[in-house]
Amino acid sequence: MDFRNLIAELKRRNVFRVATAYAIAGWLIIQISATTFPFLNLPEWLITAVIIFVTIGFPLSLIFAWAFELTPDGLKKSQEVDITESVTHRTGKKLNGIIITVLSMAVIFLLVERVFFAEASILENHSELADFQTASIAVLPFVNMSGDENNEYFSDGLSEELLNALAKVDEMKVAGRTSSFKFKGQNEDLKIVGEQLGVGHILEGSVRKAGGRVRITAQLIKVDDGFHMWSETFDRELTATNIFEIQEEISRKVLSELKVRLLPEEELQLDDIPTQDIEAYQAYLKGNQLLINRNYAEIEAAIALYQEAIRIDPTFSEAYGQLALAYNAQAYYGNIPREENLTNLKSNAEKALSINENSYSAHAALALYYHAISDLQNAEELFIKSLELNPNFVDVYNWLGNVYEDLGDRENQMKFYEQGYKIDPLNPLAIYNRSRVSADKEDFEEMEFFMEKNIRINPDFIPTYFLRGNIQLGFPFGNIAEASKNYMQVYNSDNDFPRAIYSLVHSGQLLEMHQFADHFYKLLKENYRESFEFRYAVGFYENNKRSYEDFPNIVLNFLDESGYVPQDLYLYLDFLDYALETGNYARVIPYFRKFDEGLFSDTLSVITAQNEDQAWPLAYLLQKTGDIKQSERITEAFCEFTERSKDSYLKGEEDYRYQGDLMICSFLQRDQAAFEENLTILYKKHSEIVPVFTWLRNVNRYEPELYSENLKSLYKEVKQELSLQRANFISYLKSEGEWEEEWEEGN
Repeated sequence: MDFRNLIAELKRRNVFRVATAYAIAGWLIIQISATTFPFLNLPEWLITAVIIFVTIGFPLSLIFAWAFELTPDGLKKSQEVDITESVTHRTGKKLNGIIITVLSMAVIFLLVERVFFAEASILENHSELADFQTASIAVLPFVNMSGDENNEYFSDGLSEELLNALAKVDEMKVAGRTSSFKFKGQNEDLKIVGEQLGVGHILEGSVRKAGGRVRITAQLIKVDDGFHMWSETFDRELTATNIFEIQEEISRKVLSELKVRLLPEEELQLDDIPTQDIEAYQAYLKGNQLLINRNYAEIEAAIALYQEAIRIDPTFSEAYGQLALAYNAQAYYGNIPREENLTNLKSNAEKALSINENSYSAHAALALYYHAISDLQNAEELFIKSLELNPNFVDVYNWLGNVYEDLGDRENQMKFYEQGYKIDPLNPLAIYNRSRVSADKEDFEEMEFFMEKNIRINPDFIPTYFLRGNIQLGFPFGNIAEASKNYMQVYNSDNDFPRAIYSLVHSGQLLEMHQFADHFYKLLKENYRESFEFRYAVGFYENNKRSYEDFPNIVLNFLDESGYVPQDLYLYLDFLDYALETGNYARVIPYFRKFDEGLFSDTLSVITAQNEDQAWPLAYLLQKTGDIKQSERITEAFCEFTERSKDSYLKGEEDYRYQGDLMICSFLQRDQAAFEENLTILYKKHSEIVPVFTWLRNVNRYEPELYSENLKSLYKEVKQELSLQRANFISYLKSEGEWEEEWEEGN
């Protein structure tokens, strides 16, 4: 067959024109379907069906154009039409008009789709569907293909930096680092990964570093069907600039595939190059990976690496920010003097911000500094700014929740704990705080679910056992023995965890296991003298012994020298106990004044959640010093706050917290009958054995006129319960081989 004749015949029969018209029209139909069907909530398989039908129709249309011709007498087979009578030239002109018309429609559709649909679904995206199905992603740790385990930090660090870059884009939902890295080396089904992390897409890849070159492969995969939306390999010389350019290219490709548009400030963030030196950057990445596990030795190694990164590049702002956070972790998990920690925090955070005012880690570190010096307003503002700069910095949700706890804002405290969990649902700290949210709602079955989840997924995260102990200690369980078992488990898992040692001192004294408590107090004093755990243990410990030495010489001197202003109840109770036992009221009252000068005002009328814990101990102290008028002002305001706040509690008047406030109010008002009734309710209805025991013991010591026969009977009942719990805990220690003979009372 003559090929030129075939081409000529195809043209004469308008096969090419039909192909062009059909291709444009088919493309337009598919684009309209793909764009509008989701907005009409039509099933996704309809789009697939349209594509299949359009594809099948294409070869059929070509066969039809070859085999048939449209004549004035109707449709006829081409072979039956004499070439002299053929009107294909007129049909061709009509087809040209159709092509132009369909092409114009396609152009109009593109404009409409780009301007309106993209604007609605990306820039004004309030749709949960778009947030969680279209623009949601997890960055799995890139596989280290270098053949050297020492390069693992580099592949992990690259993955984390990509995650942080994507998380800074407003319209993206990015799974948290800890949750994503849980799947490292597991080859888990990506559909399961997507379901567990609540994302619609996965970014994964590999890194091969050899000599002075690096090869990075990345691929974007759709979770629901495993479709590879994009894949590319980057083979470059190993320089800091090249690494950041690759990160930027990968980020832009991902955002393009997910149809997410960047705001101008987000464009600048993607373009940012934090350091030009590859050695500094590698030291920084190593430090980041070491800091994650919160192991004390690794924290110290991370500090050295950040210092090395800064030595190499003194303008590396994020290295300063991370160094500040590492110093904070060192102080939290170790025994670093407070002033040294505050200096390290502030100086490095401010240095980072002087180089780059948009350093999210520096804002967080400076917020920690302000929280440590009790400037809660500045701490709140800086933590919020840190989250604006990096919404996936999960630690900040915990820290900000803690600020709201100190502010007495329980609603915001729980809100930020929940948000942290939604972003990073496999993160141990996020699950820990989610358990606290359930406990606050008194949904203890749900709380237990989250604690078991944490133990299953993160078995080495010992604060879970610590939380379980704290929950057992209070409402609605009141089981000091079970709490002590959990504290002992924490201590055995990590002898260097001062909170566990402090808790064993506390629970040992509550159970009247004095030799046991002495043992752990000595450990705490010898090894963690600079820790807050030791300072918080001193007052309660020495009050039980009714002999004060360390409290005035260590704790009160520390407060005087450091200027630290405690925020929670416990030290103020220690001040109260110390003053009652020694009669030295003048020594402790200034700490209340430093916390809130307003409590001493002769116009005081309102107590809030922020100062209630300091108000009532002060009211009682002022009674003892003879300042009856100010004591009465505080008492009246506190009792009004009690009534005003009851509706904010989960169970209103039946809530154990309201009952506790009522008990304190009746005590300050010297209403013996109400005091007795409320104290009995707290114990028998709410199992609040710890505060009830403490109150009964102290009332017996300091207010014998309130110590009625009924309260004596209640105290006896509480002591019997404590005796049973003590026997339970001792039996447990002996069964576990952890009992020491020196702990026997009388030794």
